[in-house]
Amino acid sequence: MLLSLCLPAAAGTYTAATCNQSDVNAVINGPTHTAVDGDVINVPSGSCTWSSAGVTVPGSIGITIIGSGSPQGGGTTFGSACSSTNITITGVTAFVASPTYGNSTMRLSCMTWTYGSGSSIGFSMLGTCTSSGCPSLRLDNITFSNWAGHSSAGISYGINAVGNMFGSIDHNTINGVTGNYLQLVEFSHANYLAVGSYGDNPWSLSESYGTANFLFIENNVFNTAGCCENEGTAGGLTNQGGGRVVVRFNQFTAMDNLNFAMGWHGTESSGRPRSTRTFEFYGNTWTVTSGTPQVAGARGGTGVAWGNTLTASGGAMCCFFTLSTYRAGGNTGGWGACDGSTVYDGNDGTTYYSGTIGSYNAGTYTITASGSPGWTTNQWSPAGAPYSVHDVTQNNGWEISANGSGTLTLNSALAGGPGSWTPAPGDSIQILRATWCLDQAAGRGAGILYSGSTATPASSANEVLSPSYFWSNPSPSPAFGFIDSDTLRVINGRDYYTENVNQTAQTSATSPFDGTTTIGFGHGTLARRPTTCTTGVGYFATDQGSWNISGNTFGNGVMYLCTSTNTWTSSYTPYTYPHPLDSGGAAGGQSLSGVTLSGVSKH
Repeated sequence: MLLSLCLPAAAGTYTAATCNQSDVNAVINGPTHTAVDGDVINVPSGSCTWSSAGVTVPGSIGITIIGSGSPQGGGTTFGSACSSTNITITGVTAFVASPTYGNSTMRLSCMTWTYGSGSSIGFSMLGTCTSSGCPSLRLDNITFSNWAGHSSAGISYGINAVGNMFGSIDHNTINGVTGNYLQLVEFSHANYLAVGSYGDNPWSLSESYGTANFLFIENNVFNTAGCCENEGTAGGLTNQGGGRVVVRFNQFTAMDNLNFAMGWHGTESSGRPRSTRTFEFYGNTWTVTSGTPQVAGARGGTGVAWGNTLTASGGAMCCFFTLSTYRAGGNTGGWGACDGSTVYDGNDGTTYYSGTIGSYNAGTYTITASGSPGWTTNQWSPAGAPYSVHDVTQNNGWEISANGSGTLTLNSALAGGPGSWTPAPGDSIQILRATWCLDQAAGRGAGILYSGSTATPASSANEVLSPSYFWSNPSPSPAFGFIDSDTLRVINGRDYYTENVNQTAQTSATSPFDGTTTIGFGHGTLARRPTTCTTGVGYFATDQGSWNISGNTFGNGVMYLCTSTNTWTSSYTPYTYPHPLDSGGAAGGQSLSGVTLSGVSKH
């Protein structure tokens, strides 16, 4: 008796007749061939315009779509080496895929994508995770041409969309122009490891730095453009939040006021979606040629940023990293103001004063309370734990930066945010306090797991303290502060730790870093690490680790954290560089593995 076995079709290599959309689609969706997991689709050289439709890869699978040429890789080359296959995209999304964890890497490679007109998107990759991991993406050796002319450029615009994917975006060239905002990808991990939506699951778990469970952006050349955002819904990225990103060894050139290397919205103006959860930013070069831009910034989330080279060939750097928590200055996105009145934050639960507004001076952000409360000068703005005015009448509020006997000065650094509030005479007010804000920029980590279109349970997230760390980022011009936070709740030595500007390597176990929060971080050989330490500080041992196998001159290193008095713990080793997918990569998704910043997170 013969047994009939139904086996999946074997993967193969297929070549489209031309670079026209119809011919490329024919070898992916028939009639020439219907793609199966692991296929390689070659796209010939030529110049083609796609205006009526893009290509949608059959569901769940991962295939390689590669243009004509020899893509470069590795850790010593940057940008795209391919230009022979040029696709002009006019009003369509060129490539759409929905791979599932466990299948082959989804790869797009070796082409030039030129913006033509209309609501064009390069690609939309919306993966399906499982409890074991998320599917893999490699986008490499693509040149992005003319995208700064997109009708949406300047309004949180991303060329591509990546949702629930791990993997590598490497060796691409992105060409922007001065005065236009441009980001390579809108990204998120809203359904991280197949749990929940809106990025809730990443915010219930530890950071897991140094693992494969990130979207890696490396060895790209960004000319007046940035790597990544999380606000837009480009390419069908409707489920946002919880992003996990590593931005390393990229070249950011000719940066200006509208273009930062990386940044994102927080848990605020986008509504229900949560902020990006975790970042690593290292080994990048950044050059400003006009204006006074920031290098990078976060409106939520925590991470590490180190070993970057910053140059001002024209213009000046305003600051290396901005940490902005908009809800400290207004009710936005449905979460309420972080003023002690909203359940999701870390609130004292005490009403310290109730009264009414007598007058408000918008020029000085000063409220004068009715009556004579007789406050002590600045009793409402202690270092690192400011109080807030909650306007009961308007259900809004704002952080207090100073006060007199009957006046309250609002923190003007928060002005202009999406939750702006104008106090009015006669409004009923209270003085309340939130000691930390939900998903604030720096300082907060894993908390409870929320769910639902309205975050449930309606209670404090109970997020643990999880500082950000910044080191070895020499600055040519820190005009307004190297690390800049808009809320007085986020302070150096607790919510983040940093070296002094242009701090040198250790010359001894006590200099320039002595293991205390006087500075908070140091770097050098392991032998010169301080012998005593204060809980929370960090040290990067430059002669440890072997993760950098690129052959470049950057070196290696391992971060140690002081997890209790005089106890150093190895806590962060960067993930293998170059990314394993850079050399072709293994099939399948990336699984949960690696280390966390051990011993740092605490209430």
